Amino acid sequence: MTTATPPPTTWVILPGLLLAPSDMEPLARVVREQFPAATVLVLDSWETAVTAPVAAIRASLGLEGRHAPASIGLVGHSVGGLAAIEWALTHPEELGAVVLLDPTAPFLPRRPERPAPVGATLFAERLLHAGGTLLARCGAVTRRGPALRRRAWYDGTHRPDPMPDDEAARRYGTPEAWRLLVGQYEQSWSQAERVTALFAGRSDALDRLAVRPVQLVGWGSRGQGPFLREERELGARLGASVYGLPGEGHMFPLTRPDVVAQVLRGEVPDGALAPDRDAAFR
Repeated sequence: MTTATPPPTTWVILPGLLLAPSDMEPLARVVREQFPAATVLVLDSWETAVTAPVAAIRASLGLEGRHAPASIGLVGHSVGGLAAIEWALTHPEELGAVVLLDPTAPFLPRRPERPAPVGATLFAERLLHAGGTLLARCGAVTRRGPALRRRAWYDGTHRPDPMPDDEAARRYGTPEAWRLLVGQYEQSWSQAERVTALFAGRSDALDRLAVRPVQLVGWGSRGQGPFLREERELGARLGASVYGLPGEGHMFPLTRPDVVAQVLRGEVPDGALAPDRDAAFR
């Protein structure tokens, strides 16, 4: 990325929910190619949830404590993008790049101007917890975890799943894995609340970033109006450069790492829609 300071010496890739470090290897590869002298770290969500507080994520990566200004670059996908935003709101001076790939917006359903009823929200959370607990105890379900993973991968990428069978069984085929994955989904509610509160109380932190965040949004299917509006709102609050990628879905970071490489070089991705507030994401 084009900045007035040297590029980050450490890059952190924060995966989307339920994605393994090996899934993020295409992104890690393009970061290494663009910055061969840098250290590239990929969070393993089976060790530390990507929905955990950013302090826990930093500790898991060995990055707790203070760092030189603009020495860390973040690449976050989906809820990993939300984790990157939490990082930017709490440690802005140390970041020299923030690349958000279809990031989860934290403002719904509990945005301050339209709060969800507390009773209904708590009921939904408890229902999710109970359902996840029951599924984790059902051997017939957990044994199908790898098959469900492969189906979801194909539906999202239109490509065969490259994950080896033994890794798929270990990460998706045990009751322990299901409890962990359901727990991360539950944590995402708290993650959204934390980031919403940070936007309300520490939005000035974004002014201390060395560079504006870059936000890439897959704009590939019909019926995405609410999602695209949320992405536009998020980009406006971040002061981000927002680029829409026509024809790309939510999993584009794994199938089109070349567009991320272009952003890392400070280029506008080929075919992307420029960040025009009046034209994009209607």
